Formats: sequence, C-alpha cells, structure tokens
Amino acid sequence: MKAHFLTIGFSSKKIHVSSALQNGAKISLLIGRDKFKKEYEQIFHKVLIVDDIYDWKELKKTVDQLNQIEKIDAVLTRHENYVSLVGAINQHLGLVGINYATARSFCNKYSMKQKWLAASVNCADGICLNDQSGLDEFLDRHSFPLILKKTSAAHSNFVVKVNSKEDLLEKLAFLKSHADGYVTSKPVKNYDFDIEECHFLLEEMLFGRELTVDTFVSQGNFTHTQICEYVLANELDVDDSYLPIRTMPTLLNEKQKKIVLETTEKALQALGAKNCVCHTELFLNEENNSCSVIESTPRSGGNRAEMTIATSGYDYNLAVFQASADFPIKKITKPKKAISIVEYFAEEKGVIEKINLDFLVKHPAVSNLKIRNQIGDNVEQAKFGGKTIASFYVTAEDCVQSRTIAIELFKQVQKSIEIKTKSK
Repeated sequence: MKAHFLTIGFSSKKIHVSSALQNGAKISLLIGRDKFKKEYEQIFHKVLIVDDIYDWKELKKTVDQLNQIEKIDAVLTRHENYVSLVGAINQHLGLVGINYATARSFCNKYSMKQKWLAASVNCADGICLNDQSGLDEFLDRHSFPLILKKTSAAHSNFVVKVNSKEDLLEKLAFLKSHADGYVTSKPVKNYDFDIEECHFLLEEMLFGRELTVDTFVSQGNFTHTQICEYVLANELDVDDSYLPIRTMPTLLNEKQKKIVLETTEKALQALGAKNCVCHTELFLNEENNSCSVIESTPRSGGNRAEMTIATSGYDYNLAVFQASADFPIKKITKPKKAISIVEYFAEEKGVIEKINLDFLVKHPAVSNLKIRNQIGDNVEQAKFGGKTIASFYVTAEDCVQSRTIAIELFKQVQKSIEIKTKSK
C-alpha cells in the first residue's frame, strides 16, 4: 500500500495504524500541541504539531510545508471532532475525499436531515430551534413525546425527550444556557466558507430497533460491517438518552438486512460520502418493515474496529486507510462469534458514594474493562454531558448469549454503584 497518509488526531491506539504500516503505508500525523505525546514520533513518519488545530491559517501553512516535501495522497481521521479538517485539507489539496461543505453537512444533525429530506431518505421530521419561528406549526403536525438535540454532540450528550411544550421550552432554555457553545465537530476558523448552522434540533420520536452499521466507501462501492444493535436505555429502566449496550452481529432476516443496508446507502449517497468509513445509526420498525436513518458521520464508530476484529477477524483498521485512498476494499467475512459492549453512566447527578466492580474483573466473558471513576468523584447523566463511569466487552458464541450476559452484568453494575445527590 504505497501511499502517504495524513491522519488527524491520535488516541494512542497503535492498533489503529499498525496494519497499514505493516502493509507499506507512510503515515504522518497532524495533532494539536495539547494532544501531542513524545512517543508519537516513534510511530509516525512525520508529526505535524499546531497550536490551534482549527485555525486554517496555521493549518494550511503546516500542511503545505509537508506536501511540498512529500506529496500527501490521502487524509483521514478516527475522530468526529476533526471531520471538518479532513474536508478542508482534501479540498485544498484536490484529493479524492469529501470536501469541506460535505464535511459540514455530516457534522450537523439538522444539515444532514435537510439533505435526506430533499433526497426522500426516510428520517424523522425536524425543525431548527435557533429561534422559535415555525415551532407551533411543527407541534400541530406532531404529537409528544418529541426529541430535543444539540446538533453537534457526541455519545448522546444533550439529547433529551420532551413531553409537552412547557417541558420543551424549559429544557431548551437549559441546553442554551449549558451547551450553546458545545460543538463536537467545530468549523475551521479563517476558512473561506461561511454558513449559519443550526444549534438545536427538535424532531419527531422514532420507534423500533436501533441499529448501526459502519460502511467503507471507496471506488463508488459500499462495503458494510455486520449490523450492530443497541439495547435502549428505557429497556433497562434507565432515564437517559445514551445507549447502554451494543451487540454485533444481531438477528435480522434477509429482507430486514436488505432494507437496512439500502437505507444506509441511500443516506450516504445523499450526503456525498466518498473515500471514508461512515458510521450510520438507524431505526428498524418491524411492524411495517420500514427503516429510518438517525445520523451518520464519516469516521469509524467507537470500538467498531475492535468489534469487527473480534467477531470475524476482519482487518477494519487497514480498510480505514484503504478507503481514504480510494483503494479496493475486501468483502467482510461472516462473524464466528459475537461481542457486546457495555457502557454505564450515572443515573443521576451527584457524588459517587460506593463503587465495587470486582465481579467484572473475575468474569470469564469480560474483557477491556475500564473504570473511570472512584468514590468521591462528581458524576452526571449522559444527556447533560456526563461521561462513562465504566465500560467493558462481553464475548460469547452468539449474539443472544452475549446480549443476555451483558444485560445481567449491566444490572449488577447498577446495584454496585451508589450516588449521593443533593436531595439525599
């Protein structure tokens, strides 16, 4: 794979780059000074360090210096917050990937919805709530509950269900005061592209099975990973917006798989996806065999590489690089086992008073356990910007077994963590 790749951002996961390096790729890294680690110089061909990674003046100068010495063939990122940078650099260097306007459409949940509605892609109807014009008309068309979202946020942060107009206005005021400036996928400063973007989105609530699929888009073709399914928060009696458990693969008949993948491809075509890997979320309504897309982003889903490798042995990480350079992508083999990923957030705002997760360490099906908090730490719900307290993998022979074990362990985690709130 003789090509020079510029990857933007790095989370110290050497597995993300090792396959490409072993296959002859030359990989340089662009990273902000605040994220840089000295060890990265031993991994990458060149490391470009910038003070402000979102400032186009600094970015352009740094990229041009590298490109003049060693031509850059492809640009990619594994991080949602750098998608705009990929588009800007692609457009500046005339590379085959998405341009800046396409990147910005992917970065805003309202912008992508407009693209889908224009292309007749099934999705929830929605309205921008930067102001309240058109709100009453929208409420006349739809009944509560509805979903209120920050248009640029990761991991279900700042996504809330509203049950009345009064509830909506109260929660909208809260989000505007606490999350108005919060943007996961920031626009590039000093770049010759200016558009007024929606910050808050109100949309109709979708029902059904929530699914995700990662898709490698290269040479005009779509190569899909196995479809993954979530256990929703309400299924575990959790009053929050995040998705506690995801399992790959899942049980779908051939007709259902076809509907899901056709909807995914139509959604990606409408957004202009090319030469990237896209992570797409959908709802499958089994009552009428319809599928609606929720959102998509042109970077890999969290933990999706590990899930794909664990279930089928397929080299997801290599395919990320191949897609960015418009190389052919191998077909993904059928899964030989199943994996579930469990994430636990605080169920209320407060201070951790008790946490004992030793039972996870001893469980034979559990791996990759990460416990991020301890007694005395302040924690918050996901829908208000909180972070995971604990996460882990559950591996089993089939998806029913891994899902069942994951649910049981999630419920044990619930009982093993106590949070003291102001009301207690």
